[in-house]
Amino acid sequence: MDTVVQWNIRGFRSNFEELKLLLNRSQSAVVALQVCGLGEGQVPLRGYTLLLPQGGSPWGEAALLIRNGTRFSEIDLKTGLHAAAATISLEKTLTVCSLYLPPNSQVSKLSLAGLFEQLPKPFLVLGDFNAHSPAWKESRRDGRGRMLEEFTAENDLIILNSEEQTFVHSAYHSTSAIDLAVASPSIAAECSWAAHSDLCGSDHFPIFLTLSSNFSSNVNTSFNFKKADWNRFRDLCKLSLDDSVADIEQFTSKLLDAARSSIPFHKGTKCKTRVPCFTQECRRAL
Repeated sequence: MDTVVQWNIRGFRSNFEELKLLLNRSQSAVVALQVCGLGEGQVPLRGYTLLLPQGGSPWGEAALLIRNGTRFSEIDLKTGLHAAAATISLEKTLTVCSLYLPPNSQVSKLSLAGLFEQLPKPFLVLGDFNAHSPAWKESRRDGRGRMLEEFTAENDLIILNSEEQTFVHSAYHSTSAIDLAVASPSIAAECSWAAHSDLCGSDHFPIFLTLSSNFSSNVNTSFNFKKADWNRFRDLCKLSLDDSVADIEQFTSKLLDAARSSIPFHKGTKCKTRVPCFTQECRRAL
């Protein structure tokens, strides 16, 4: 099983040693960080590649750490949001995006849609959303929380959070759950979410997402080849089909993963796994 970590680290330099201990314990292949506060002369983390938003701020409001030896393809996001993303080959191929939404910034469903549309499925969007809603076990709902509820419902996205709080206010010692993990439906059921018991020097708890070794997109195999992104398919095949492929079963699995991420399916023939809150009855009620 693979583990992905998300954490608003609140300063890469100040919590550098805590981060090393955390990664040594979890052996995570991917880490989605927010509020890194990177500066000139920053000491790199040995054994990991640091990805920052292309063309964005060098300070690292959002960043990805990818363990060396893990095959990945960085995504050049066209967005005004603080986000960094890559398609990563673990036991399965998936996209991981680190996202930071500052509390006082203007965020709309249109800007979120522009970001999510650039992420190949299946994907995980991990970050500090600074949004409050009872939908993820908050005691209150604010405007951004209401907007995010609508956005996830309209786009059949799953918020993986459990009942655990993720943030502790340093002055008032109040808690909230503003760090969210948003997944496309095909992998949501195969992800387990858990917050760490230690803040590790930040005011946000690190969060562990464990991916089941047998997660599958469970979609119809009737591909619409007329709308295929063949350049992306070629790039994904180059990433995943190498000398490490041991047998025909593994080859077939990796080839289908590349196809699912670059070739759409014919409309009207989906057999995508749904969760109860996204039934047609609930959609009509909403």
